[in-house]
Amino acid sequence: MMIRLFSISALCLAVLSGCATTEKLASKVSFSGPDTPMQQVLKAQPDLVKNQNSLSIRQVFDRVESPTAAQIAVIESNLMDDSVSAIRTDYIFKWVEDDWKLQERKTSYQCARGKNKRSFQTAVCP
Repeated sequence: MMIRLFSISALCLAVLSGCATTEKLASKVSFSGPDTPMQQVLKAQPDLVKNQNSLSIRQVFDRVESPTAAQIAVIESNLMDDSVSAIRTDYIFKWVEDDWKLQERKTSYQCARGKNKRSFQTAVCP
């Protein structure tokens, strides 16, 4: 019983020390290439992390290896606006000449009142 307890403790210690080492290494590695789509979106909307809204960010690439297209959807909800319940901003990126280039940015709104309360629309809410 004592050997089993010692073995489990040693295994846990080894796993935890491995995570700490990986964290230290990851923090020393710098990304020197072009900005990723996510980095570009966060630069374009720096107030996202400061606002008190509920936030959802979804990033999708066209393929796992060597992607050539990306889409990021940012949905902000619980807004301080009684006519708008959520704002969705879609960013479309293409890989062009060794860099991610923004191709399109679309903003749509989910209204808090009216007929279409569940779907997003490009028209401003009433």
